[in-house]
Parts: sequence; structure tokens; C-alpha cells
Amino acid sequence: MLPGIQLRIQNLIKAMQEVVLPAIPSSERLAADQAALVVGHLRMIAAQWRDASRFEAQSLEQLLNLANRIVVRKDIPIADSARAALEAVCKRYQHIDRFNDILVSEAVKQVGSCIDNIILGEGIESPINPELMKEILKYGGVQARRERTWFQDNMLDPGRAELPSIREMLAEDA
Repeated sequence: MLPGIQLRIQNLIKAMQEVVLPAIPSSERLAADQAALVVGHLRMIAAQWRDASRFEAQSLEQLLNLANRIVVRKDIPIADSARAALEAVCKRYQHIDRFNDILVSEAVKQVGSCIDNIILGEGIESPINPELMKEILKYGGVQARRERTWFQDNMLDPGRAELPSIREMLAEDA
């Protein structure tokens, strides 16, 4: 019987903490810091790995929802070519296998790139439209909270105690 991923990660953490870190001379502060960073990342991976695909799939859903809202909003003036590109990329990725992490990652990049082009004003000379700004900020607020929750185990977020668990956050967005 092979050890599961969780056990393997825990063994890596234990090896780093009990063997590698103690073996680093106190004069090698950078090496000790980097080894501690590895332990921290392994702890976060241990907390996240089971839910990583679901998190990414939900992130794609949020991004596609934003893209589709922009496409249908004729009161948001964007170049016809930018609207057509966004609509095409939405259609291409709307029904992909959400368990295919490579496809999901590619979809996020492509949809995000189209939205970035619109934000940067591709084909539009005037400042960003207020209605577009509202849609972007609404999406950004939701996604920022999701990402803060996802990375809360790095202990850097001062509002960490107010965030839901990863599983709670994923259930909210389901």
C-alpha cells in the first residue's frame, strides 16, 4: 500500500523540521530562512491540495461570469473586436471539463487576458466606463476574499481570523 499525499507531505515537513533545519549552522541565516519557507509552503499545500481543483474551477466560473456580464452589457462601450474576442473565449471555455486543471488554467489565462485588454482600453480612447469599473470591482472584491481565504495559512493577513475556512468558502461559492 502506497502512502497517501497527505502522509507524504507530513513526512517532508517532519524531515525539514527535524533533520534539515537543525543541521543548518546558525551562521547560515539565509539557508535557514529558505528551509523554513519550504516548511511553510508544504503546510499550505497540505491544507490546500484536496481542494485545489475546486478552487481553480470556481475561480474560472467567477471570471466567466464577469466576462459574460461584460459581453451582454451594451451600455459598456468597448471595441467591437474586444467584445467579439471576449464572447469567443467565453464560448470556448464555458463547458470545458472543470476537473482538467491544465484546461482550467489555460481558460483563466485566456479569459483574463481578454478582460485585461478591455480594462486597458483596447480600441477605446476614453477613460474606463463607470459601469465596467463597477463590474470589475464587484468581481475583484469577491475574488480577493477567495484568495485571502485560500492563502490564510501563510499567516500574513491581519484579518485572517475573520475569514472562513477553505471548505466554507468553497461551499459558499458552489
